[in-house]
Amino acid sequence: MNRKNPKDTQNFITSKKHVKEILDRTNICKRDHVIEIGSGKGHFTKELVKMSRSVTAIEIDEDLCRSTQNAVYPFENIKVIHTDILKYAFPKRTNYKIFGSIPYNISTDIVKKITFESQAKYSYLIVEKGFAKRLQNLQRALGLLLMVEMNVNILKKVPRAYFHPKPSVDSVLILLERHEPLILKKDYKKYQAFVYRWVNKEYHTLFTKNQFRQALKHANVTTLNKLSKEQFISIFNSYKLFH
Repeated sequence: MNRKNPKDTQNFITSKKHVKEILDRTNICKRDHVIEIGSGKGHFTKELVKMSRSVTAIEIDEDLCRSTQNAVYPFENIKVIHTDILKYAFPKRTNYKIFGSIPYNISTDIVKKITFESQAKYSYLIVEKGFAKRLQNLQRALGLLLMVEMNVNILKKVPRAYFHPKPSVDSVLILLERHEPLILKKDYKKYQAFVYRWVNKEYHTLFTKNQFRQALKHANVTTLNKLSKEQFISIFNSYKLFH
């Protein structure tokens, strides 16, 4: 099945008041380089160029690239790149922050790309409210995968009435804040496989009964329904010892 084109699912926040209200919740400042995901018609871009050192705007729609260029004229601290964010190579040896109002239908792919391919310490994204809750849910694979690199914080509700056209759901502004990795890079593939088996409750494929009891005891787990990050990483570390 072909992935739905992001260009077909775009909703824009056009009010300058609402744009500023959202950007005021970020820590973007004059010394920052910002990578904007999906500049659209440039409503956020023209404020970002004023509040940051420079902006690289990534936009998949060629017509909207031109709209962004027109919106930010005559500012020169802006580079607009016509490409799919999922094909974009984030800079390797430079500091930057990320901002974007991202398409609902590829939110998972974008968040994974930011987490595992970028170096951004702070990424501010406008996402569907339910999706944000799933990112924080340590009972789900996505939440468990992200937690080894990122803290996920909901900063602000963004009502559906802010958008044109108006979507059927509310959104939120989230912050993905990078922290020291909770696992070694060489263990990531093993961790990913562990996570998918864990959320499917395939415990018997991960541990013997005795190993499982030991792992839970070592992690001070009394219920599997509400594990902390530390407890889950402890269980994974026990799994590594047994294998």
